[in-house]
Amino acid sequence: MKEAYAKVKKDLDLPDFDVLNNEFEIITIEPDGFLLREIKRKINEKLSSACDLLTKLIQPETTSLSDLYEYRCFDDAEKKKIFDLFCHVMYLKRKINESELLLDTKVDAAIIKEAAEVWPELRKKMIPFVKELEVCWEKTPESDKEIKEYLG
Repeated sequence: MKEAYAKVKKDLDLPDFDVLNNEFEIITIEPDGFLLREIKRKINEKLSSACDLLTKLIQPETTSLSDLYEYRCFDDAEKKKIFDLFCHVMYLKRKINESELLLDTKVDAAIIKEAAEVWPELRKKMIPFVKELEVCWEKTPESDKEIKEYLG
């Protein structure tokens, strides 16, 4: 995989293999076939996971006890920050969706470069929210009233 990537990296001015591998775990990709498309899919998997987490914090699934419980852990200002972060992640996801339709190697390379530049910062911005969720689960509801609110 590393050798196949090295060939296209030089031609398309792509990020270093180790950077992409660290963030998106691309080493598992089979080097035969459409390498850039497969890298984009790995990136999209990571972005989708982030979107799933962020979505539940701003729009919980009403049938999920854990979603409803976690939703109450954040105030409106924090939810605004979460939504802004969600928008950035969704922007990258939609750029990947567009590139899947265009089937253009240069467009693929551009979105891979952009994701490699932007994702590490987005990932770091998610950490405080995940830590807050951990804290939230450490403090289970103390009163019967709080528990009943979640259970209906």
